[in-house]
Amino acid sequence: MDNQNYGPVYGSYDEYKKNNPKKKSSVPTLLLGVLLGAFITVTLCVLGVSQLVSKGYIHLGVNGEIYVTGTASDESEGIGSKVAGKLNALNSVLSNKFYFDQADEEKSADSIYKAYLSSYDDKYTVYYTADEYKKLMESTSGKFYGVGALCSINESGGVMVLDAFEDGPAYKAGVRDGDVVIKVDDTDITGMDLSSAVALIKGDKGTQVNLTIVRDDKTFVFSIIRDEIITKTVDYKMMENSIGYIQISQFDEVTTEQFKEALTDLNNQGLKGLIVDIRSNPGGLLNVVVDIVDEIIPKGLIVYTDDVNGNRKEYNGSSDNEITVPMAVLVDGNSASAAEIFAGAVQDYGKGKIIGTQTFGKGIVQTIQPLTDGSAIKYTIAQYYTPKGQVIQGNGVTPNMVVELPKDATEDLQLDAALEYVKGELR
Repeated sequence: MDNQNYGPVYGSYDEYKKNNPKKKSSVPTLLLGVLLGAFITVTLCVLGVSQLVSKGYIHLGVNGEIYVTGTASDESEGIGSKVAGKLNALNSVLSNKFYFDQADEEKSADSIYKAYLSSYDDKYTVYYTADEYKKLMESTSGKFYGVGALCSINESGGVMVLDAFEDGPAYKAGVRDGDVVIKVDDTDITGMDLSSAVALIKGDKGTQVNLTIVRDDKTFVFSIIRDEIITKTVDYKMMENSIGYIQISQFDEVTTEQFKEALTDLNNQGLKGLIVDIRSNPGGLLNVVVDIVDEIIPKGLIVYTDDVNGNRKEYNGSSDNEITVPMAVLVDGNSASAAEIFAGAVQDYGKGKIIGTQTFGKGIVQTIQPLTDGSAIKYTIAQYYTPKGQVIQGNGVTPNMVVELPKDATEDLQLDAALEYVKGELR
């Protein structure tokens, strides 16, 4: 036998067991602990989320979106719980007894939501159906399907055509600048807010829309086939004495780039003076007008807002660019919202002369909150002020040089005044 060690020798199996106790594996115990911990964690998360959902902090959208709100909202709370019973009672009275056709429940519900928000007496706080909200979002992108016309609300509550694009479907069908739209298909839009009215006019490419318009006290109906519209929000040209002219029709997502391109081209042509025309500009996106003003004034405060709790939010420029040539800004009674932010900032910094008539006076800010069924509400959240604290709401921007433009004028007296002012500054 060799000298290899085979270990101790035991006299019996019991003696072997006594001296070699079986070791328990720690793997199953560790795995069980991990699984148990994970189960408890998931359970707590599910319970937590369930509590947030039940209390109205988290909402699930129709397309799987998750909305998290800072304040709880519950369909069983508020005015809904107070009026639901009466609405059901009214419905039961009419059910199977009403002489005419049964009401469209979806249409009835939408009418209730719209009427409730209108009770706040703020024409800028409105309810959008899912379809209206979708069209509204398309309208701010600068690319959409529609009839090709820039519109604004007129004094009678109709929608006035400010600019029917010459290559657009509306112009080709016979619609002209100054026409007032009072009906879209069978819907009377008189008194409707502009966004909702425009949403009805827009639609899918190739579809037809009938516009009832008033022109010189006569009523016409135009049938228009909708088409893709690429919004041109900036138009420009070089005028005499190397004075550039830039017209901004509204402040959409495409406007910043279009404005910069126009300004660059004019500079390359030897720009010595500038006229910016924002007459009949209904406004648009706050971030867009801030970006454009940032190209004009020195780096600094452009506009600030105050909310219902007195919280102030400032919007400051960050660009080193600044207009150094003499400038005039044309405004009128239809220059509103973002257009007034533009005029107010230029005026406060003394970067140009404001010429024309008193602006519209819309100095409040709205935000849009999408709801879980695809609909949304737009509501007022703050009031804005110019850098020096001018109150725009209800007041508007007062021109440095008031120049009226009579309806029967055969020439643009306001543009002529702006041109003469800039020429004078060049001497």
